[in-house]
Amino acid sequence: MLKLVSAAFVFGYYNPVTVKDGRDRTMPGKILRGLRIVFVGFLFLGGVILILLLAAALYEEPMTKYRGRASRVFISDFRQLVPGPGMPDGFTPLRSTNNVDLIRVGDSLFMGFRTAPSHFASPNTRLHIMRSDDLGNTWTEECRINMKRDLREPRFFYFNQQLFFYFFTGGINPLRFEPGRIHVCRRLDDGSWTDPEPIFEPGYVVWRLRERDGKAYMSVYYGAEIYGKGSRGEVRLLRSDDGLKWEPISEKPQVDRVGAEEGEFLFDPDGGMYAVVRLEVGGGCLICRAEADQIDQWKCKFSPYKVDSPLMFSCKGRYFVVGRRNVAGRSARALDWPEGLRNAWSMAFYSLTRKRTCVYILNKQNMELDPLFDLPSKGDTAFAGIAPLDNEGRFLLVNYSSPVDGPDWPWFAGQILGSVLYSCVLDCSLL
Repeated sequence: MLKLVSAAFVFGYYNPVTVKDGRDRTMPGKILRGLRIVFVGFLFLGGVILILLLAAALYEEPMTKYRGRASRVFISDFRQLVPGPGMPDGFTPLRSTNNVDLIRVGDSLFMGFRTAPSHFASPNTRLHIMRSDDLGNTWTEECRINMKRDLREPRFFYFNQQLFFYFFTGGINPLRFEPGRIHVCRRLDDGSWTDPEPIFEPGYVVWRLRERDGKAYMSVYYGAEIYGKGSRGEVRLLRSDDGLKWEPISEKPQVDRVGAEEGEFLFDPDGGMYAVVRLEVGGGCLICRAEADQIDQWKCKFSPYKVDSPLMFSCKGRYFVVGRRNVAGRSARALDWPEGLRNAWSMAFYSLTRKRTCVYILNKQNMELDPLFDLPSKGDTAFAGIAPLDNEGRFLLVNYSSPVDGPDWPWFAGQILGSVLYSCVLDCSLL
């Protein structure tokens, strides 16, 4: 009997005392009306949130593309690489394959990439190092790294007749970004690789390595406190004589700005450099220049258009950048809002919008990145590697994306649902 009464109360049938206006004046009736109001309120709030999510996912700001500035740059032979028929027999990646780098040493191509259950941190993450002796058609696995924690940012560097492989360790919590240490492996003469060994200071993340005048340079950023109001943002250049011991080139960082990370750079023939810096908190990016005799002093120009995971390369004297483009346009929004609220809104909106991998050309005169064209890409995408196929201006470009023949997911959905590697030939030999 008690169960029947309880069920009647829950479903609104229990009404022991009423007055002439038909309203229940008992305490259970008041509680029930209150619960109904709360329930309707939650339904309304959920509907509003759903509408906002759909609006963000579908929102698009037109972006002018300057295809004519590089009309003689062509993309061909676009195909899925990982997983794909060129992989070793029995090789099976996890759901999300991303974060790739390439290098050519002699007649061999080397490719390093990350594979994990999702885009986010996991103790099951693996890094793979593969070699191809036929310009990327078939691959042999040389090394597999699993350290029971997240692993990211694979980076090759050939220096002093030795091939190095750098990366950093993260945490295991998928909701946190917890950089541990930068690590390095070295390839030995017999084709084996040394065990990973930590370098430099805790909390830093490797981004890019280049050589100038017989010295090795590495860009790093301090990632341990990158998120939140007033977070530390620090991009630095390190220098080394042997690829193992690294020191900052200056006491002060090259970029000291909240949210600064992923400092991509490239030396010009005169020894100066151009750089692109992602601004994670608050959005946007920096396009920077340093002269040859002052490479520690970067002069930067702000852009509200964020370029994630930038890869810079040059061809025929022109500088190109491959990076993530936001279909919804500017990532730096609500600039007149309080800092904490502005940063939270910018990051949330950015995660809920759609993405592409775009090829940009550096406008050196205006210090701007002009978008040229999008690569086939959608969902979770953009962390590319590139290596020359010849001396004429043909490159093998490998990038990751959610399946290009699948739905056009917002970035966050793509990060959960998975991604694969695609390759193509980028030809700028006619420039």
